[in-house]
Amino acid sequence: MNTLSTTAPRLNPELLLQMLDLPVSFHRCLVPITGSVTAALLLSQAICAAQEIDPQLNEWFNKSQDEWGEETGLSRWEQETARRLLREAGFLQERRLGMPAKLWYRVCPERIWRALQGRASAAVAR
Repeated sequence: MNTLSTTAPRLNPELLLQMLDLPVSFHRCLVPITGSVTAALLLSQAICAAQEIDPQLNEWFNKSQDEWGEETGLSRWEQETARRLLREAGFLQERRLGMPAKLWYRVCPERIWRALQGRASAAVAR
């Protein structure tokens, strides 16, 4: 006789909360101007990071690929595609500094604002 149970293990509330961890949220209004959910997610995280930086850093902050992945759940390839889209749109600037080199980022709020205004104007004109 087989003594192995075929029923699924019971999920208790504490285990469920541990599994769910923290939610990842983003600004939905950024999707149409970035053209991508992943780019909107990365830009939302960048905006949050930019608001927490030391003013002496001239609006630049650095994050590793692992940090972006931990915060957003995006893979390396998703991050690279999102970063490319954001650079091309002028929403995010990048530079490499230091030894070993680290990637630094700066959000371009004026460019984002203009894109959002353009999107709103186009919606009103319809």
